[in-house]
Amino acid sequence: MSVAVLVPGYGGRHRAVERWRVDVAVKTLAAHGGGLLVVSGHQGEAERLARLAPGRRVVVEPTARSTRENVERSLPHLLEADSLAIASDWFHVRRASRYLQQLRPDLRVRLVPAEPQWRQGGWWIQAGGAAYEFVRAAQGLVRAAR
Repeated sequence: MSVAVLVPGYGGRHRAVERWRVDVAVKTLAAHGGGLLVVSGHQGEAERLARLAPGRRVVVEPTARSTRENVERSLPHLLEADSLAIASDWFHVRRASRYLQQLRPDLRVRLVPAEPQWRQGGWWIQAGGAAYEFVRAAQGLVRAAR
């Protein structure tokens, strides 16, 4: 079974998040017997992610500026895989999965969970992802109330 793992870019200052996402992606590839990494992000994000996975089959999508664009612009590279995974924190994966459902509902059934990685900082990355999603939701409520 082949798997394609989408690794969304990270525009923050903590390069540990990028290393953690690629580590999750590589472990997911290993669990599925190999496959393809699709790294996506603008302003060098995708290229940095690709450098963290030497010796792997990697496709670089260098133009996406948001999670939705990460999914949308990576779709052509994901189509051939039997299974799809998204290597990020749990809340980010949920949002990316919703975008995949909106863009290509037929591919949603191919989604498999990425290999969990709690060691090496995974707990704080998960907590940061939860905080980010909370802030996004609060901003949306404020905009809606105006």
